[in-house]
Order: sequence, then structure tokens, then C-alpha cells
Amino acid sequence: MSGKKRLLFLTFLAIFFNLIIILNSPVTSLATSQTDALNESMEGLNDAPNNLGLDSTQFTPGDLSGYNGTKNYAILETAMGRPTAASYDPFRAIRVNTYKNQAGAIWSNVEGGNYVDITKQQTLSLWMYFGPKTHKNSSDGFGDGMAFVLQNSDDGIKAFAHKGTEIGRGESMGVWGIDNDTSVTDPLQIANTAIQKSWALEFDTNSNSSKSSYDDFDYNISGQHIAYGYPGSSNTYIRNTSGLIFKENYFSMLYQGINYIELHDGKWHHLTLTWHPNDFTITYKFNDKNLDGSKGANPLIATTSAVQANEFGGHDALNKIGGKLRWGFVSSNGDAYEANLIAFESIPSEIEGEVSSNIVDQTQNKAIKDDSTDNTVNSGDDLAFNYNLSYKSGSEDWTENVAKIDLPSNVTFSNGIIGYVTYNNATDDKSEPIYASEITTKENSTTQVVTHTLGQGLNDTNKNATITLYGVANTVYANTLVASAHANFSSPNLIQDTDTPEFVIQKSKPINLSLDQSNISVGVGKNANITGVVSYADQTTVNNSDVTVYATLNDDSLDKFTLADSTNIANTTSGKLNFDIPYNKLTQPTNTLKVHVMDKKGNVSTTSTVVITKTGGLALSVDDYSFGNINQATPSMLIPRKGTWNILVEDSRKDGTTSPWKLSASNEGLSNGDTSFKGNVIFKSSSGVITNLFNNDNVPIATGYKQGSGREVTNVGQNWNDSEGIMLKTTGQNTIGNYSGKMDWVLSDTI
Repeated sequence: MSGKKRLLFLTFLAIFFNLIIILNSPVTSLATSQTDALNESMEGLNDAPNNLGLDSTQFTPGDLSGYNGTKNYAILETAMGRPTAASYDPFRAIRVNTYKNQAGAIWSNVEGGNYVDITKQQTLSLWMYFGPKTHKNSSDGFGDGMAFVLQNSDDGIKAFAHKGTEIGRGESMGVWGIDNDTSVTDPLQIANTAIQKSWALEFDTNSNSSKSSYDDFDYNISGQHIAYGYPGSSNTYIRNTSGLIFKENYFSMLYQGINYIELHDGKWHHLTLTWHPNDFTITYKFNDKNLDGSKGANPLIATTSAVQANEFGGHDALNKIGGKLRWGFVSSNGDAYEANLIAFESIPSEIEGEVSSNIVDQTQNKAIKDDSTDNTVNSGDDLAFNYNLSYKSGSEDWTENVAKIDLPSNVTFSNGIIGYVTYNNATDDKSEPIYASEITTKENSTTQVVTHTLGQGLNDTNKNATITLYGVANTVYANTLVASAHANFSSPNLIQDTDTPEFVIQKSKPINLSLDQSNISVGVGKNANITGVVSYADQTTVNNSDVTVYATLNDDSLDKFTLADSTNIANTTSGKLNFDIPYNKLTQPTNTLKVHVMDKKGNVSTTSTVVITKTGGLALSVDDYSFGNINQATPSMLIPRKGTWNILVEDSRKDGTTSPWKLSASNEGLSNGDTSFKGNVIFKSSSGVITNLFNNDNVPIATGYKQGSGREVTNVGQNWNDSEGIMLKTTGQNTIGNYSGKMDWVLSDTI
């Protein structure tokens, strides 16, 4: 008997022992997965990129207490993972949730000034983290992701997908409707359980496509994806049925803008959301930045169809709230987990600002932008790197803005002042210099960086600032690609990044100009002929059409022309230069001509100088002149000149010359086609003597003497009054018409 009792007791112990093992195993597994989830969250937090940090007054945790006392796991978290900030450990990110069956909602504090104003362009820039590629325990599944939500729900911060007091988990993500009743046939019943009056952009890390109730919103969607839609619209949900005899209903979703993309990969992903007020569309860019702020290599960029105002309650409802929509993030895991973290670079209502950059090749006078088809510069070209900051709108000024600008490689920046900051409200564009002493070298890198705090804030009255850095392209002996260089602009309420366009420094190809003259003399009325040769140092053939000649005469720019346009030289003669400087442009006794050439690729020669000296003598400058209009002419009528006749006599004879110069003129008559004018051009002296100029050579018009030294100019026509000088005298009736003719002028030295 006792043996039987002992056996029974041992059997009981064995059963009890096995029971302990069975009961203890899930506890161990639960603790392990919770630890893994916490560690994954901390790993993401430790790797968080530079961000604004968070002000607890900007955000309001969602109130889920009315849903069976559901806890909201969304919190503002410090760099050390704490829910309470300190001066040494400020808030760095929002943790929406981390573990199984957790719900999280964080909303903008509209009353505190954090909202999306749909009447203005609004940009939200942030980083998102969805956990590692695989959990430590590879059999653990991933949660459902999170969603960005714009809403005008009557529930306000209590907005969360719910059915009575039950919240939406798993595929609902806390924003879409709840499908957990196979008897439901009307999609409106599903829509009524979603966040009302909302638009959502989901980042879905778990494909729900089992063709069953509560797990088929992602029907025909095979992986992680981004998509958008209207949670509270019955048009978003599609009824499906299963079973042959006993029919069951389940719903899938009619998503818009589905894009497949890897989300949980252990990396932070950048998101830029921009609201366009003119057409009510939203552009989102995903992976548009790298962790260091530089431009992402292959971003996903999409623009939504027009967001429907009626989905937010209609235009009247939007006007009632001043167009200010609440925004936020929600998430609700089912029986799987992941870390969902968010870190911000901008809050749309505080500052709407933009930064762009470009390069200007000052030598070639061309701009290089991201979309430029010609991004080449030459060795030795002067370059200007421009960083343009633009304040669009906001409740705050853009202040305490620290620029950290990576300098491009293969560009030399001089000592002293390397650039300036200019503002649109400034009168002095050099009032804020940037010094070479502000350049440092990045740790463990050869990259040099300029760090400069802008001296002025940007706001509605001072909207724009431009930082310009000046450098010189290095001399290279093979075409060299200069990669884009990153620039970061960080302030307490906005972080912006830009990258300069990449460009190519072309190998050095010196172009030479050799003029045949350095000093020449020209006689009176003679043009100055300039000749020379253009060549490349590497002896390549010069294409005359590709080379432009630039010249200044006495510091005044002359019209540019190509070698192919040179005078008196065949266009096929490579590199030959031949052109004239007209005598009437030689306005000084000694004239300075400076010439250089530049080819189409911007290679520039040195400047050559020619001194042109005018030798002594007389010169005459006359134009086309006219007489006054008459309605009816009588015989012996004198017709006056029209306007002032500038008849210029230039006396450059040797100083001390005592002999006079004499100007005479003659005319061969006037005609209108085949009709001759009845009358003659005459000269009337100051004493009233009239002399006919028709076929009368050498009629004296004026006489003058050398009065002083150097070049003297006498304007003969300016000395005549209205009743003397050259006039027109009629000899009979003339038919109506325009009559013209030629004057022959003779200027002589009477020696």
C-alpha cells in the first residue's frame, strides 16, 4: 500500500514539475522579447541624426483613457531613453510604441501654435525609425508600422480608431477602420470606426493579406509599403467574401499611391512632407537625405491627388478653424513588435524656410545648377558658391542660424575674407564678411568646413539671405569631377540642408594671344590695324568660330567678335587675328587698346596691350544732314537747316603751327528719283554773301588756326545761326517728295 502511495506521490511531483516548466517557458520568452524590443528602441535612439530636439509644449499625447483605459505608449524621449528631460539630457525623439499590443498617438498642440495651416505652404521635415532588419529572435514578427495623420476630428486628441471602447490594433494602425466582425457588409460601418475627418499616410511594415477578418487590409500588397487614403471614407474599404456555404465578410482597402519600400532595416529614414495650398496636394519625399544631411541617392518622391476638403468636414468647417489642421502620428501593434521612433527637423507652423545652392563661374559668366547641362569650369576660373536662404512664413523668426558649409575639393580659398553674407534689407552687400579663420578641418577627414553664425534673423521684413564664398578652381591636368559639397543650416526651430551641384574642372588648356603690335602710329583719318595669332599651348587646332575677341579702348569696351569675323582674313585661317580700330574712335592723342581672347570652354588668354598714337594732321568728321520740311516753296526761297549740323574739324598738327586750315564744300544737286530739285545748296556768309555750291569746287566754308597744344576740335556748324551757313535756295516750284544729294568736303592745310 505504501509503495503505491509513493508511486502516486512521485507521479504527482513529475506532473507538477512539468507544469512548472510549461508555465515558466512563456515568461522567459516574454521577458526576452521585451528586452529585445527595448534594446532595439535604444539602438535607434542612440543613432538618431541631428534634430531639433523637442519642446513638450509643442505636442500633446493622445488621450486613449476612454477606450477601456488603454495606455498611450507614445512619449517624448531623451537621448538616454528617459521620459523626463533635463538640461544635460533634452528630449530628442518621439517613441510611438515599441512592443506587442501597444497603442501610441502623439498630436500637435494646435492651441500652442503647432498645426498645419492649409492656406500656406507648409513643410514638415523629420526622421523615422522602424527597427532592425530582423529581430534578435528571427522568429519574432514585426509590428504594423505607423501613420502620419492630418485630422479635423471632433475627437481632437482622443482621435483613435475605435469600436465602442475597443481600439483598432494591427492592420488598423490606430487610424484605419476596424474589421473584426464577419457579419458586417456595409463599408460605412468600417469607416465609422476610423479616425474621422482625416487623411493618412501610412508606413506599413507588416502586410495584412490573409483574406480574413482583421487581416486583409493589404489585399494584393506583398510587402512593406507607403500609401495614403481617407480613413473615415466608406470608399476606402472594399467588401470581400469567403466560404462556399457559410459566407463570411472581410474588407480590404483601396489605397492610393502605393509604393513598395524597405522600412525596418536598422536605419533612420528621412521624410519631407510639403502641403501645397494652391491645389491641395501633398508632396512627400522619403529617403531624400542621408544621416549626415547630404542628398539621398535614390529618394522616393510622390505627389498626391488633390486632398478633398469634404473629408475634413468641408470648406466651411475648415474656415471655421482658420485652416489649421491637427497633425500627428499613430500606431497600434498587434501580436508583433517593432520600435517606432520620430525625430524632427522642422515644425511647419513655426518656420517655413528653404535653402538652395548654386555655383557661378565668374570667369565664364555662367551659373551651374543641379539641372545644368553644362557643369564644366576651367582650371583657374574664379568661382562663387552661393547658398540662398529664404523665409516663407511662420510664427517665429529664423534666428541663431549656424551655417556649416563643407568646402568643395580642388578649389582654393584665399586667406583673409573668403566671402560675404548679404540680406535683402541691407544697403551694404559687404557688411558681414566671412573670414578664412572660420575654416576648420573635420575630425578624421580632409574636408574643410566653414562655420558661421548669421548676423541677422530672417522674418517677414527680412526674408532672404545669401552666403557667397569665393574660390579659384585648381589647375588640373585631367578632367576632374568635384563632388557636391554639403551645407547644413541649424537653428533652434529649423534645420535645413543643401548640396552644391557637382561640377567638372577641365584640364588646363592654356590659350595664347600674340599681337604683332605693341606701339603703332596712325595718320589723320587712318584706322589702326591690329593683327596677331591665337594658339593653344598643346598645339591643338584653333577653331576660329569658337574663339571670341574682347577689347577695350581707353577703358571703354568695344563690341566683341569671333576670330571668324576678323576682317581681311579668310575664316579658314586658323588662329589668325586681324581687325581695325576706326580712326573716329581714337579720341586721344595716345590711345590704349587692351585685347584678350576666350574660347567656348572658357579658356582665357592673358591681356595684350597696344598703344596707338595719332600723328599730327587734320581730320574731318561729318554725318548725314537734312534741311527743313516745307509745304510750298516759292522761287528764291531760302530753306534753313534742320537741327544742328555737327561738322567737326580736328586739328592735331604740331604745336606752334601758324598756318590756317580751310574747309570747303561743293554739291552736285538734289533729286527725288529722276526728278531734280529746282534750286541749289548755297553757303551764306555772316556778311550775307551767298555762294552757290552746285558744281562749284572749293567754296570756302570755314577757316581756323591752331590755338594751343594737343588735339583741338572745332564744330563749324555749331557756330552758324539760323540765317547763315549752308542752306537750300529754291529757283522754282517743286513737286512733293524727299530730295537728297551728296556733299563733297575738302579740309586742307594752307601751307
